[in-house]
Amino acid sequence: MAGRMKWMRALVLTGAFAALSGMTAFAANMKAGIDSLTINAENPKKLNIKMHCNQDSSGTDGKIYIFEIKPYQSDLSGRKDPITSVDAAADMSAEFALDAGPGEKRLYSAFVAAVKSGSGYEMVSDRHYITNPEVIAPNQEPAKNDGKKGLRVDPNLIDDALSLNIKHAGVDIPTQRFFGQGISYFYEGKTFQINKSLIDQLDQEVKRLSDSGVAVTAILLNGWNSTVPELNRSGITELPKEQALYYAFNVETETGFRAAKAMASYLAKRYNGKNGVGKITNWVVGNEIDNQYWNYTGDYDVQNYMKIFDTSFRVFYTGIKAESANDNIMFSIDHYWGMEPEAAPVGKYKGKDVVEWFNYWDKEQGQTDWGLALHPYPYPLSRPDFWNGDKAKLSNSPDSPVVSFGNLNVVTDFMQTEKFRNPKGQVRNIFLTEEGFSSIQGGEDKSALQAAAVAYSYYIVHNNPYIKAYLMSRQEDSEPEVKVGLAFGLSTIRDNQLIHKQAHDVFAKIDDPGSSLSVSEFAKPIIGIQDWNQVIPGFKAPGQQ
Repeated sequence: MAGRMKWMRALVLTGAFAALSGMTAFAANMKAGIDSLTINAENPKKLNIKMHCNQDSSGTDGKIYIFEIKPYQSDLSGRKDPITSVDAAADMSAEFALDAGPGEKRLYSAFVAAVKSGSGYEMVSDRHYITNPEVIAPNQEPAKNDGKKGLRVDPNLIDDALSLNIKHAGVDIPTQRFFGQGISYFYEGKTFQINKSLIDQLDQEVKRLSDSGVAVTAILLNGWNSTVPELNRSGITELPKEQALYYAFNVETETGFRAAKAMASYLAKRYNGKNGVGKITNWVVGNEIDNQYWNYTGDYDVQNYMKIFDTSFRVFYTGIKAESANDNIMFSIDHYWGMEPEAAPVGKYKGKDVVEWFNYWDKEQGQTDWGLALHPYPYPLSRPDFWNGDKAKLSNSPDSPVVSFGNLNVVTDFMQTEKFRNPKGQVRNIFLTEEGFSSIQGGEDKSALQAAAVAYSYYIVHNNPYIKAYLMSRQEDSEPEVKVGLAFGLSTIRDNQLIHKQAHDVFAKIDDPGSSLSVSEFAKPIIGIQDWNQVIPGFKAPGQQ
């Protein structure tokens, strides 16, 4: 039943796409669906496809043809190169090579079912991607995420970061700097020139952190690139910085697609833990994609926006998983859940809708093991005491306008539902990859409130089994943020000296079984409680069973 429902949905989607693109919807009466497309685990050089159809072969030669279709291809116009064919039947299967020819695999491609129509071919299914690229990964070791406490690390302050006993570290990768000079990388028949200065910088940072037992999370940020224009979507021009800071990855042209998969492959291969330069374990593609300020794509409704994003996300997912089978690949949203971001100057969407539509397209085109990176900042941002935030915006409703630490359960309850679980039926990985609390509010010192918020928020995460990581931002105050009244740093810098705030000391010990409860004792009267169980039912401190 599920398979038949899927091809009915595929029919509607494909017909809608045809109408939008000016094509005629299926001239033939044949309707088909692809149920699965996987690399053969016993023979990884082969792909296995399973399909079904309605067996109405009128107007056809009675066969179903399988075509490879790249992300930048929309139809089969002029195509005469099916990979294979099978006799039309209620249920069908076929096997064909993963290799497409010398130097190129079909790893990143989608596949469609088609019938002969006149002198050409016509698609009779929606596209479907390979769902298990991890089968061919040389690194099959489990992902090591030992603990939850983490930090978005300043590469100039790694010693300070390690002194905090972190288990996770967030590292930004400015992908607009990826291509350049100094390193030649041959991938799928083409040589790419990679910026050695960026790689040298990443080598030092990733190695130092991962060699210290820290799980590294890389955040892939695509700033505007005027020197490598293929990274930018066609028709998109650079916007003023106050309108857009980062841009969608382009896989809608052949050059953009090749560049993106080369980038994904190189980064995953280099930072696989086997090359002496450290291991990246977790990856976030883009930043806060519910707000196009951080992922400018163009004027789209949420349905089509997420289809575009899903297509580019898959390239990075596939490239990374094909190198390290158990790495986590995620996308991020901010704290706006049931409402659109308020400060977005360009496209903006409800976080819940973004997750809904991403999950929809992921299932339609081949379900992956994606994860969610959430940024549950307080609301409003300037208020460190999140427990006293705007009650009109923060609730336990599934449609709560905003999600912060006081109602994290809204997201974790949502992700526990069956339709959002991964292909194995498990709750997907949920990382908090960016959050922080200001030590100033309205020009007043709120350092104690900030420190209390660190303790309280960490305890919430520690007691929520569905949150896998908690990465504070920032390590030190950001001067532009301070100018607008926000001081998220665990420390500040004065006269070129790093000055620790109270929050720094609390954060350092909050996960230590021997000192956690004592270091957080000061927070109880600030929050207005006598016992943590009053605000965290069933509370357990670190080290408690």
